[in-house]
Amino acid sequence: MTANGIKILLKRLGAAAGVTDVHAHRWRHSFAHEWKRAGGDTGDLMLLLGWTSEDAPRHYGASAAAERAQETQARLGIGERV
Repeated sequence: MTANGIKILLKRLGAAAGVTDVHAHRWRHSFAHEWKRAGGDTGDLMLLLGWTSEDAPRHYGASAAAERAQETQARLGIGERV
């Protein structure tokens, strides 16, 4: 299957499921975000997704970085005990 064939298939499957704007990079964003939320290591993420530059996990994880930072602050509670 070609790259364009995968793109077409993802769009069809998304439409059939009632999900708009389905594309492979959306999966990468979601996967990177959930990986980091779960405490996953950036190096392991790079290895799993075939990335050789730290720019890739930074880019794909940036869409939800603020959410992860807020979750970490809530978990650590630094400043709550002052």
